[in-house]
Amino acid sequence: MRDVVRIFEEAVEALNRVDLAQLKRLVDPEIAFIPMRSAVMGAYIGHSGLEQFLSDNDEMYEMFRAEFDSLEPLPDGRLLCIGRIKVRGHGGETETEVATAGIAVFRGDRLLSWRDYGDETRARAVAAER
Repeated sequence: MRDVVRIFEEAVEALNRVDLAQLKRLVDPEIAFIPMRSAVMGAYIGHSGLEQFLSDNDEMYEMFRAEFDSLEPLPDGRLLCIGRIKVRGHGGETETEVATAGIAVFRGDRLLSWRDYGDETRARAVAAER
């Protein structure tokens, strides 16, 4: 049986280390990665989308770190994830922290999609819709 919490935690660790090779092992080649910035920049699709996300982070931030306090497996195999994203722009001294609350979907032992709703209440409501 797959351990969706472990898969997600390993993917977040790889994202935080900017370890593209490890990310490619943990995420499906057809991943739909939809962080909050997708409202402006569009979704990041596939492994090439992840590469673009990491490149965008490199251009925008000196530091980018995702941290999750709550990872709740849902009955249908999805994972509800509640935490924060910490960022600091290039040359900036101030670290900004924003809420993250999303749902991860898996195919086999890989992350197939991540959608950040940015708000725990909204993410829980979407999780309950199924």
